Parts: sequence; C-alpha cells; structure tokens
Amino acid sequence: MSPAAVGIDGCSGGWVVAAWTPGAAPTLFTLERLEALAGALAAQGLRSTRQLIDMPIGLPLAGPRPVDLQAQAALGAARASIFITPPRPVLDALNFEEAQRLARAALGQGLSLQAWNLVPKIRAVDRFLRRTQPAPPCLEEAHPELTFQRLNAGQGGAPLPSKKSAEGASARSALLETLGLPCAAALTQPLTCEGRRVALDDRLDALALAYLASLPEQALEHLGAGDLDPLGLPMTLLAPKAPSKGAGA
Repeated sequence: MSPAAVGIDGCSGGWVVAAWTPGAAPTLFTLERLEALAGALAAQGLRSTRQLIDMPIGLPLAGPRPVDLQAQAALGAARASIFITPPRPVLDALNFEEAQRLARAALGQGLSLQAWNLVPKIRAVDRFLRRTQPAPPCLEEAHPELTFQRLNAGQGGAPLPSKKSAEGASARSALLETLGLPCAAALTQPLTCEGRRVALDDRLDALALAYLASLPEQALEHLGAGDLDPLGLPMTLLAPKAPSKGAGA
C-alpha cells in the first residue's frame, strides 16, 4: 500500500476525494457515502496518512464555535466563505423554518440558507464519526479557502480571484502546480458522482486539502486547538501556518 494524503470536499451527490502521494500524480474519485472511503483507497492500493475534510466536525449546543470566528478573522476580506456552524440541535430539523427556530434559540440569530443546505453533509460526517468510530487516521476539519489564501501568501501571490471564476480556478490550479502537486491532468478528466458532474471548484478544494494533509506538522496551525464539543468531538480547524512577514517576497 502506498501512503497518500487525502482531501475530501462535498459535491452534488456525495463527496469528491483527492488522494496524493508526493512525487506522483494525484487521484480524484467520488463517494456516495464516507463509509466507503477506506475501501475505495485500499482498492487503489493506497493507505491514508492524514484525511482532511471541508465540513464542520465538532458541533456546539449553543453559541458560535470559537474556531469559526478565528477562521473568519484569518480570512479577512474573504471571511464570508466561512459559515457559522449550525448548533447540534439543528441537525434534527425537518425543514428550513424549524432550523431557523432552533438556530435562533441556540445562537441568538437565524441560519443562512447556505448553511442549512450544508446540514445533510454535516449530519453525515457527524454520524460517520460517532457511529463508525473509524480507526486513525480519522477525519480532521480544514477549510480550502483559508488553505489557498495562506499557501498563496507564502508564495507572495496577489489576492486570488473568486474560485467560481475561470481566472480563480486557473490561479488555484497554477498555485498547486507551483507547490509540487501536478493537478492539471486530473482536473481535465470528467468526474461525476451519482450521475452529477463534480464542479471544478469542488475538485480544486479537495486537491488543496490533500496538499495540506501532506505537509509536516511543523508547517501546520491548529485553530481552536483543544476545544471539544459536548460529545467530545474536536472543534479544531487545520490550516497552513501563516507566512511570516516578508515571506514570499
């Protein structure tokens, strides 16, 4: 089995997974359910060294997670790409109206429709971690936009355009190539999940997290380190360390 760093992002129909062994080309594939991850990697002769996912893991009962506020502050002008994590009671909501009521009771504010649309995947991650109790390496939380921002700053790059634009996608792909992750070929191959096309930005996000998962521990920052939710799940977000002043110049 070859060791591989793994990045996972939600996509229409399920999950897109990037597996990368430095020095080789990355692999992109999709899953309907996270429970199939270990088997899918093994079928490709891979064993994961670290698994990062773009989805909240630890969930508060009330109030915002400190790590979300830290990540928003770190992102600065791009802070809108971090949603305040829905509190655990919202996972039981049957519709958006009920979710709004539960969020107001727990957070003192309503829930955005975008955050509500993430609830099924947040629920899937939560159930996977609580019921499957997977052996290490377990899933760890990371955020692609913060990852891209800090990696780009480390290279002295200009602020990245929107990831939804062709210019933004090209800049992110070029950044990963510069950092040693040869992703161009993987990104040109068609990829679907449950019959739905996987968006380019979702594939780039998974690749960014695979790169982050490959970095040595001394190159990483654990935002919110030590914070646990009431069920003992970590409310921690992994990110590249912010470059020191003048880095990349």
